[in-house]
Amino acid sequence: MRRSYKKHSLLDPKRLGFGIFTLFIVFVAFKILTPPSMEVALIDSPDGSKTARLRKFYYVSQPSYKIYYRETDKLVWECLLYLPSYTNTPHATATESIEWAPDSENLFFKINGTSIWSHAFE
Repeated sequence: MRRSYKKHSLLDPKRLGFGIFTLFIVFVAFKILTPPSMEVALIDSPDGSKTARLRKFYYVSQPSYKIYYRETDKLVWECLLYLPSYTNTPHATATESIEWAPDSENLFFKINGTSIWSHAFE
């Protein structure tokens, strides 16, 4: 009994087309599932050892907030706070900011100048 095997090229048009179609579907799904976001602030600590970032996301009509930080020598951002929505202030008039303490040990999240959250680093 004789077996004949067909060699398949990596650049086979059917496989290449299927791969491109799959990447397109993944890209569309990523765009649909990723909410619109805006970077509000990116600040370094006074001693230069850490960086903090405030981002605003729009999952629904009210914005949600995420605060990330990383140490200067690292590449990965760590999420410190996820605030789904802040309803004490109308979102159209809210001004958000983050601020470091002078000793770089505390990070404050402020809305309209009032501190609503803080994190103490060790």
